[in-house]
Amino acid sequence: MADKAVSAAIGAESGAIVAGLAFAGNPVAIGAGALIGAAGGLYYGDQIITFREPMIIIPAREQYLLSGTPSVTIYAHAGETLYPSGGNVQDNFVGVAEGEALIPVEAPKRKKTNKYTRFNKKFNYRAKKSNESSMNYMKARNKAVSAAWRKQ
Repeated sequence: MADKAVSAAIGAESGAIVAGLAFAGNPVAIGAGALIGAAGGLYYGDQIITFREPMIIIPAREQYLLSGTPSVTIYAHAGETLYPSGGNVQDNFVGVAEGEALIPVEAPKRKKTNKYTRFNKKFNYRAKKSNESSMNYMKARNKAVSAAWRKQ
């Protein structure tokens, strides 16, 4: 509950600042902006947000630089997810774990081996002779496999 209250307070402050800048310090607009910001902070405070379109994220303290050049800009691709964090590392790990639990993990599909590879694995060939090198044995085995494959 404390996280929601903090996010509501931050949202109210941000909404008041934006409304104050947009409407030249009109107190009614500042109050309305604060209410809208608080409602947004309560709603989005503890929710995982998935961006539906590409977004550029800037620091909240530099919101007056929307038409200027903020110190930091982050590009968020469509489909990326924003996890809520209470400001410490443990909350971040919990948020990531919850988000990963929501994403189904599918095992990659195995590629079916071709007929020749299956035939080669099942092919019975003599054991390697003690005086025969591994290279000579494999040459003889491969020759026998290819001959048997052609006869099929």
